[in-house]
Amino acid sequence: AKAAQLPGSTINTVPMYYFGRETKFAGNRSFAQWSLTIINDEDFTIRNSMESWMNSINSHAGNLRNINVKTPTSYTSDALVTQFGKTGDTLKEYKFVGLFPIDIGTIDLGWDQNDSIEEYSVTFDYQWWESATTT
Repeated sequence: AKAAQLPGSTINTVPMYYFGRETKFAGNRSFAQWSLTIINDEDFTIRNSMESWMNSINSHAGNLRNINVKTPTSYTSDALVTQFGKTGDTLKEYKFVGLFPIDIGTIDLGWDQNDSIEEYSVTFDYQWWESATTT
């Protein structure tokens, strides 16, 4: 991966009205989708893997799930994103639980891009994230 983000989350509010005044209460937590920017190799190793993963969830032509994918745990995985300091030490680490790809970005092709490396994005959805350094 060339680039990633540390994840975010949102606690939604539930408004209730009391004597005409809005009072807000904490609601459910939601997690934003997570994206990676990936440098493409000439063998398309990572891209082919992502395409196969997505195809096992829902095939292009048949609009069907792979016969071996019976439960969400069959097509999800856990993943880690780590932020490193200048000395190579780990500063922060997040674990994504129940992650699966939902979008593979395009790769621009053109003769005017001969001095650049191919890259594309992959967007994932997941159930939640955890961090050992968050209390």
